[in-house]
Amino acid sequence: MEIDRRRFLGALGAGFTLGSQSVLGEAVDRPVYLTAARDGEIYRAVLLDDDGKVRWSLELPGRGHGGAFRPSSRECMIFARRPGQFAMVLDRNTGTLSRTLVPPQGRLFYGHGCYSSDGRRLYTTENDYADERGVVGVWDASDGYRRVGEFDSHGIGPHEMILMPDGQTLAVANGGIATHPDTGRRKLNIPEMEPSLVFLNGRDGSLEVQHTAPRELHKLSLRHLSANRQGTLFAAAQFEGAPDATPPLLASIQSGKLKFHEAPLGVQRAMQNYCGSVSFDATGRVLAVSCPRGHLMTYWSAEGEFVSSNALHDGCGLAPYNTSGEFIATSGTGAIIRSTPSTAKTLDRAAFD
Repeated sequence: MEIDRRRFLGALGAGFTLGSQSVLGEAVDRPVYLTAARDGEIYRAVLLDDDGKVRWSLELPGRGHGGAFRPSSRECMIFARRPGQFAMVLDRNTGTLSRTLVPPQGRLFYGHGCYSSDGRRLYTTENDYADERGVVGVWDASDGYRRVGEFDSHGIGPHEMILMPDGQTLAVANGGIATHPDTGRRKLNIPEMEPSLVFLNGRDGSLEVQHTAPRELHKLSLRHLSANRQGTLFAAAQFEGAPDATPPLLASIQSGKLKFHEAPLGVQRAMQNYCGSVSFDATGRVLAVSCPRGHLMTYWSAEGEFVSSNALHDGCGLAPYNTSGEFIATSGTGAIIRSTPSTAKTLDRAAFD
């Protein structure tokens, strides 16, 4: 099927996350980036190289969102946008589909997942909609992705989950928003939201630490995560309160404490109460946060101090480039951009054969 390149590029990264890894078996260890896109009414998983070229694309049964790469393997995952019914295991080198996971009865995927450090387990954020609670699904990737159990996420609406640098702890962003398949993506509990960041033991799911947003920020849905090698965790948020309010949209866990970080007022207002993605650079010293509604990219220090911002129209997808202070970003305009705190350079446009 011929792909409408302009329409495809116009949807690349519009509301999707962007994950990075290296392609196995290549002479040069070049990073690749897994994202999702739309071509008219067709949704796709897409692998980009570090020049912004499309290496492969695969049609999806619905809208995709987050991705994950299995350690020491050619496998990668693409997850359905919440509330989702599929998670697909792909060959990262060719884009070949090897299997599709479906959530068990009474569960829906919530857009993200990650692997254990040895690649034997896959963890998925999920919604137990009958009991209005979040769970972490556990799958044995070494045994055909057999479902082997689940953990309580200790919150409602878990979204992104990442493995911390210790190789054992799972960090989960509980966005606090309840949904039900009977009402689609309708948000059912805004007045009672309790967003939180939690740390779980990846082996048995036991709760290690839970950080709940203070009452005055209880409508701040914590969504996307990034951690550096030192274990500093940042969460980007979306505010569900009054549109004229200007709450902080960036949270962190530093020295065991939950902190919130604000940009200068003009920039804070320009962020329009909505962050798309968050990512540390390759060194773990610079943090980028995309703000698609505000057409803005913001940059922060590893301590949470605002550094700078630059314009990026409808930019959302975000991942570290392989050099200090640089990022790859995708935009709803179709641009694939290499971005730094001082500059933003559009890479060559992607194209299909």
